[in-house]
Amino acid sequence: MLKIRALLFITLLVCSFGNLFAQETQADDSILLPRVLQQLGLKNEDINTQLYAEKVLPNAKTQAAVVVAKYHKNEPDGYGNFYSEYDVYVLIVNNTTGKILYKHFEEEALISDAIRLTSINVDTGIFTLNSETRAFGIEAHYSGSSQPNPHHHTDLSLFIKNNKSLKKVLNNFTIQKFGGEWDMKCVGEFEEVNSTIIIDNKNKSKNFNGLIVKDKITKTIGKVVNDECEEKKTVSIKTRKLKYNGMEYK
Repeated sequence: MLKIRALLFITLLVCSFGNLFAQETQADDSILLPRVLQQLGLKNEDINTQLYAEKVLPNAKTQAAVVVAKYHKNEPDGYGNFYSEYDVYVLIVNNTTGKILYKHFEEEALISDAIRLTSINVDTGIFTLNSETRAFGIEAHYSGSSQPNPHHHTDLSLFIKNNKSLKKVLNNFTIQKFGGEWDMKCVGEFEEVNSTIIIDNKNKSKNFNGLIVKDKITKTIGKVVNDECEEKKTVSIKTRKLKYNGMEYK
């Protein structure tokens, strides 16, 4: 029983700390946000400042990637929570002047309901798609509130510069998820999947490198044996490949 509870606690703790440190600049600390909102014709109350994300691009240090989540709908769901829909701006701005250089806008792009959207962060990993194109990522983190059925997951979208706009080339691809069901004491089953994206420059499509996705899948089963709670873990690896079809990776 203690091991199962420890598993849940550690998993949720890692998720929380990952969200905390990944979002380097928050809305309250941002000097860019007021300038960005002015250009978008928005006010602070139009957006969810807790979902604001901002990070300097390591390959273009005069520029920063910015994510703004504008309320499209925000209303009580009848169960003590809020149902929210967000229009999302993904931007690259001059990190001194705040001038918007590249923009992507998507209406009703993200939803927060029973599975709550807890945070957004910018991923500046080395997503080199070809010799001239490096993408950056936007991660959306979600978490459920049920203790008998714990759940959290992270979705990744990739963007590239395209003239004066940004183009989404990977759409809400789940790179981490954890879920399961238990009796709150011992008996239960859980599955955790952590995915790593590797650039495959040996297999190109439409002049873009392929993506290899390696999934580490950990299954945990808890059961009572001789009045003791025991758990059994099995780990497996699954490999997938994504190709660019001219519009996005599939």
